[in-house]
Amino acid sequence: MTAPAPLHTAAPGTGLRARARRGRLGIVALALLCGLVAILVIGSRPGDYVPLSTENSTPSGARAVAQILRGHGVEVRQVDALARAAVREPDATTVVVANAALLTGGQVRSLVEYPGDVVLLGESGAALVPLGIDATEEAILVPRTVTAACEDPDAVAAGTARVDLIGLVADGTAATLCFPQGDGVSAFARVEQGGRTVTAIASSSLVTNAQLDSAGHAALAVRSLGRHADVVWYVADGFDPSLLTWAGSGSGEVPTEVEATPDFLPPGTGSAFYAIALAVAVAALWRARRFGALVSEPLPVVVRASEATRGRARLYRRARATGRSAASLRAAAALRMGRRLGVSRTDGRDALIRAVSRAADRPEADVDRLLYGPPPHDDAALLTLISELDALESEVHRP
Repeated sequence: MTAPAPLHTAAPGTGLRARARRGRLGIVALALLCGLVAILVIGSRPGDYVPLSTENSTPSGARAVAQILRGHGVEVRQVDALARAAVREPDATTVVVANAALLTGGQVRSLVEYPGDVVLLGESGAALVPLGIDATEEAILVPRTVTAACEDPDAVAAGTARVDLIGLVADGTAATLCFPQGDGVSAFARVEQGGRTVTAIASSSLVTNAQLDSAGHAALAVRSLGRHADVVWYVADGFDPSLLTWAGSGSGEVPTEVEATPDFLPPGTGSAFYAIALAVAVAALWRARRFGALVSEPLPVVVRASEATRGRARLYRRARATGRSAASLRAAAALRMGRRLGVSRTDGRDALIRAVSRAADRPEADVDRLLYGPPPHDDAALLTLISELDALESEVHRP
């Protein structure tokens, strides 16, 4: 009685891998669908992450100070282009410009001509001097909380402030600098110019959501920004060439709608581009071939050596590669004669020439010319070389 044949069980995980290979297309499609959903969700999620923006609720934003100002009856309106400011009452409107270092020369001139109050937040660069603040900016290496040390009423009411990131160093006496460090770098500057007030808060981090509740930052921000009933808030981005507009600027009636940078693309175009790019990337990964080590495979048909030789010769002739053809013929002839005479490749050129010369009873110079001479310059010279090589090889092989 014979024993029953043992049952063969599949290795753990083999079935799962097989199913994964069979459903590879479905897995790729599912991953692509998940990616598209993630992009659409992220793209449709409302949020503003621009530093010093009044709609930004992250630590770098200024939403908190805007809400406090609105709570005190100040209307805060943020614009994405300077021309959209459209100030109707300059005497009752404060224009706040964040990152004024990105303003163009024309935009700075429009701020200089503006008759109302101006507040600069953060790095102002070349906009300081034209606006009457005779100071230069320096980086702050060691942040420090200091007292006002000036007579400006807003700074005195705040009491203390933190000098952080960027500070101001006075180049003259045209502006009042407050909250100075020991090295003379201040966080705040103000100047009265032509019936208006220009304020520079170089250490702009004190008006951000993260630090508004520290020291006297809230008091300083509310008193500096809320001097009038209206505030127009603009965050410079470097791509807006439009100029500040206000009533009485000489441009006629102030427009209610200003299209500074027209957008001809429909809404959602950016999300669609991201989705298409993701689809192309997934398709490329799916269809890409991995290059590994070369593997020799049998040809589907048998090619005769004579046919391969003729085909290679035709290629050489079409390319007029007489030199390469001669080198290939000489190498093959030298290899065959060396094997017949017992001369290996490692013996060198001189050993082969001496052996062939003795076997063929020819001068060594003649053998050297045939095996290692200059390449032929045309087809006729190549044919002559072939005949001479054939004759030399027949002499060596002669018994």
